[in-house]
Amino acid sequence: MKQLIPVPVRRQLRGWLNSAKNTPLALDLLELRRWQIARKDVGVNVAPRNDPRRLVVLPSDPWSVHQSRGDEAMIEAATGEMKRAYPDLEVFVVTATPAASEDVRAMGFKPLELWRQPFSYETVAQELSLTRPDFGLVLGADVLDGYYSPVDAARMLLVADLMAAFGARVSVLGFSFNSRPAKALREVFRLLDPGVVLNLRDAISLQRFDDFARKRAHLVTDAAFMLRPRTDTSTVKQIGAAIAGQRAQGRRVFVFNIHPMLFKKPEPAKLRQMIELAARSMERLSREHDASWLLLAHDYRPEIADDNCLRPLADRLKPVLGDHVYHVDQALSAGEIKAVVGLVDGVITGRMHLAIAALGQGTPVAAITYQDKFQGLFAHFGVSEQLLLSPSQFLVGDSFETFLLHFLGAYQAVGAQVRQALPDVMDLSRANIAPLLGESAMRIVPEAGGKVA
Repeated sequence: MKQLIPVPVRRQLRGWLNSAKNTPLALDLLELRRWQIARKDVGVNVAPRNDPRRLVVLPSDPWSVHQSRGDEAMIEAATGEMKRAYPDLEVFVVTATPAASEDVRAMGFKPLELWRQPFSYETVAQELSLTRPDFGLVLGADVLDGYYSPVDAARMLLVADLMAAFGARVSVLGFSFNSRPAKALREVFRLLDPGVVLNLRDAISLQRFDDFARKRAHLVTDAAFMLRPRTDTSTVKQIGAAIAGQRAQGRRVFVFNIHPMLFKKPEPAKLRQMIELAARSMERLSREHDASWLLLAHDYRPEIADDNCLRPLADRLKPVLGDHVYHVDQALSAGEIKAVVGLVDGVITGRMHLAIAALGQGTPVAAITYQDKFQGLFAHFGVSEQLLLSPSQFLVGDSFETFLLHFLGAYQAVGAQVRQALPDVMDLSRANIAPLLGESAMRIVPEAGGKVA
């Protein structure tokens, strides 16, 4: 390997590797540099072709592509717009397990099961040389700052680099960047091929990223804003009928969502306390302010599923509130969820992409925030950070009840504000795929989105 790396680069890497705390990440970076140098020597065949164009999508969680409705929303939204420009487009989704591959087939796409252990760039490069993608999409979401795993974040970025090496136009869909990124990722970002377009999904994240990596990036909004709601399913119609029944009683209906990931480490005692505080507040507001509640999950991954919190909350509320609380206990698709949040008065959620689905429908949102990533989302709509509550604040006294009361008093004005800002937000969402389509192709993509009034 040493012979493949020029002396100046070798010195630069040696200094970085000596300070790196994450050995797997250091080895990944070395392998990337070996590949980058080798491809310059031998070249990569990117000759024009006449067969259908191909898109490779790298999700943020290749182990459970379909169970995270955020990934599903981003994939379906971005690929849907791509297919409107290229109707014969073949879509491949990178997976890590046979189960994830089956989920991808159920979504109508072709799996590339190459995210296996032990991870190998050689294996990835070989698969990409056979697939020969014209386009690459990487779902940055909230993982590329290394909050969950610096190694997985680095590998996602370096595979984006490999796709660019094979001549693909590559866009990293808008991602959040928290205030404490993994330092080891700085060199990975800096070494990326300039052809990999980096998109940050809010101005706060963009500034943090620029301060961290000094790498050119673009401001967008989340790609999931482009997702089209599915209003025609029997499940959505059933939930809609329940909402209409509450409205007929003169009640307002709000979606409520909390989940185990609001605390970084598993803390059952805190989750139980949060569920109990939520139940008390929701019970009181239902009785004194004619609020009804729709408990709606957005993530179904077993260990971190939203229903791990929502089910005991429903059990606690149902005997007291009766039909004024409705727990959606079946799994909904991302499109169905977006349809449902377009039917209610407001949404209180701890899931970023549930908030995006609601805001994309013009529905006001209050958020239980973690990883300091909701602030930038709200800034796109000019929504006050008073509608953000941290999990630690949630657990203090009557803070959550005060928070809910504030939202019930503000939601109508916030909704009007959201609907006014939505057209500009949609334009920035479509900017995620502009590098893949080009300006002439962008003109033929019809406007997406749902309820705006």
